[in-house]
Amino acid sequence: MAKNTTVSTSQLIAAVADKFNQLPKKVTKEVIADFLATVESEVSHGRKLRIDKVGILQVKERAARMGRNPQTGEEIRIPASKKIAFRPAKSLKEQVTGAKKGARTPKKAPAKKKKK
Repeated sequence: MAKNTTVSTSQLIAAVADKFNQLPKKVTKEVIADFLATVESEVSHGRKLRIDKVGILQVKERAARMGRNPQTGEEIRIPASKKIAFRPAKSLKEQVTGAKKGARTPKKAPAKKKKK
């Protein structure tokens, strides 16, 4: 298995420019920068963004709730907040996990009932 690495924006630009030989890196950089800015803008405005073969990015709201300070055990109020959620596309999941398309996972046997 390959070592986990991070792909930088400049590496992404170089890879796309290499794939399309006639496309200059300067133009590729502008296209990718505009794409990323659009993604940021759409998600920050609360819109769900679906990117084919990649997944869905969206903002989810967390309700206010009560929690505990782990050091003191004191109850504290945790305010409502927002988070960014990503749900990968089925094709991306299959590619990452190595599962074959259309393959189903076997069902688990039902739990045995305890005798009284």
